[in-house]
Amino acid sequence: MTVLARQDMVINVLFTIACSVPKRAPLWIRARCAKIYHLGGVHSGAGSCAGAWLIISTIKDTICKRTRHDGQRIEFIARQAVSWLLCGLFCLLVGLAWPSFRKRHHDMFERFHRFAGWASLALLWVHAMLGINDTRPHSQTLGLTTVRCPQFWLLVAATCSIASSWLSLRKVPVDAEVLSDHAVRLHFNYTVPVNGSFTRVSQRPLLEWHSFATIAAPEASGSSKGFSVIVSNAGDWTRACIQKPPGKLWVRGIPTFGLMRIATLFNRLVCIATGSGIGPLLGHINHPSCPTQLIWSASRPEATFGREVIDLVREKIPDAIIYDTKIYGRPDLVHMGLNLALNFDAEAVIIIANEKITKKVVHEIESQGLPAYGAIWDS
Repeated sequence: MTVLARQDMVINVLFTIACSVPKRAPLWIRARCAKIYHLGGVHSGAGSCAGAWLIISTIKDTICKRTRHDGQRIEFIARQAVSWLLCGLFCLLVGLAWPSFRKRHHDMFERFHRFAGWASLALLWVHAMLGINDTRPHSQTLGLTTVRCPQFWLLVAATCSIASSWLSLRKVPVDAEVLSDHAVRLHFNYTVPVNGSFTRVSQRPLLEWHSFATIAAPEASGSSKGFSVIVSNAGDWTRACIQKPPGKLWVRGIPTFGLMRIATLFNRLVCIATGSGIGPLLGHINHPSCPTQLIWSASRPEATFGREVIDLVREKIPDAIIYDTKIYGRPDLVHMGLNLALNFDAEAVIIIANEKITKKVVHEIESQGLPAYGAIWDS
């Protein structure tokens, strides 16, 4: 479950099922189904439970074997050594995934999480085969016992799940459109994603990956089929991407559904974005699944993101509120969003902003009885 909760196709299937609820269904049902984007908690929750079970099982196994004077067998020693290695890796994974540490040292967390995860999978295979061999009846071959063991098939599923996205690893051409010294738009043509999807790109596929919401093409600009992503200055990698736009990038897996996929559940919607948060909304704005109103708060939005983005927003949502914080200062997004939602008779509010603003807006609007959704940082 820990691995499958992060598998692209599994995520897309779960989103498709949850978002297939008809719009005529009661709002409370659709609002509940929209929480599907919180499934990241399944990954961390299942992983924590599995690790805790492993530690308890290893301690119990060690004590029991020692009590029965069975702890000197070479098979037992090898199996216990692997078990304690797995326990050590699990403790390190949990420690580095602690929210406060992960935010400060995200690159370290991402690399260790990847390589330690692969090492854990390899050790689980060793542990499973040692256990199967140790407990198999003398009348059965190792191969027959293995294929009859549920643990073997669970490991096969986990291995295939992890390998599937890496088997599709490829380098694709990128057409970079520099919007300003703060943002660049990257155009791809290898697939056309569904609205509400995100994709991962990298220049060093073994070390780091960066996720961006997709904007499906063709567009009014005449772009060929494909999609684009907007990259804004939010760190070393994004800054380098803007200053020296890449000609090619690594991609893997398939575009995966994210927060904006839930927009199809509602009949009327208010979207709120700050700064580059407009990027994840552009796919829905360009091809809306329902009447939508927008509040976009940004510093010098036209100078930062280009006239084309402004024109697209104005064309699709003529009454959109584009708030220039350079001129007017920081807005009260809670008050503005709630008033707009009530006047527009919206069924829900979706916000794409930083963590502090997102949590504040979602909490305040939900406290008024209106469904509100925003990106999460707890998975």
